[in-house]
Amino acid sequence: MPNQSLDIDEIIHQYFARIHRAALVLSGNPWDADDLAQETFLVLSRQSDRFEGRSSIYTYLYGILLNLDRRERRRYGMRRRKLQVLWDNEPSQPRTTPAADATAEVTEWKRSLWGRVAELPDGQRQALVLRFSEQLRYDEIAAALDCPLGTVKSRIFHGLLALRKLMEAAGEDARLMPEHPNEDMSRAI
Repeated sequence: MPNQSLDIDEIIHQYFARIHRAALVLSGNPWDADDLAQETFLVLSRQSDRFEGRSSIYTYLYGILLNLDRRERRRYGMRRRKLQVLWDNEPSQPRTTPAADATAEVTEWKRSLWGRVAELPDGQRQALVLRFSEQLRYDEIAAALDCPLGTVKSRIFHGLLALRKLMEAAGEDARLMPEHPNEDMSRAI
């Protein structure tokens, strides 16, 4: 039975900061994070009748956020491929890259641990963000990602392994990470 009595203003007040923080970690810059967070609550307000109460409201919000992030990444990838085709078909043009408007905040983020997490496949990246940035329990992550608990555990395990390898390959200190990815399993449920 759909829940049609959601107080959208109260939900925004209570969860906007959490959703914005997750959007910032996912997107890597404050501008896209603002857009993702705002759009998450727009989707909720337009489709509040779809919330059936099978999970907590913030888990439901993370699900919306992750779907929006996936959509944006697909769009970005498609635009990039189209630009690459244009680039490849115009060999006579000088190949210059437009200067990026890189603020200290964005540059620092790209060098950070979350910048490395952004390089991981979507499933691993999303699971790690929800676990370590948002401190969600494994069962809450499973609800947000709409996948089995075992899949969440696997994504986190393999994501941590891949993250360690990325850091070591870049010559970065991976000592702050768990020695074995299953060390986080004590907090799995």
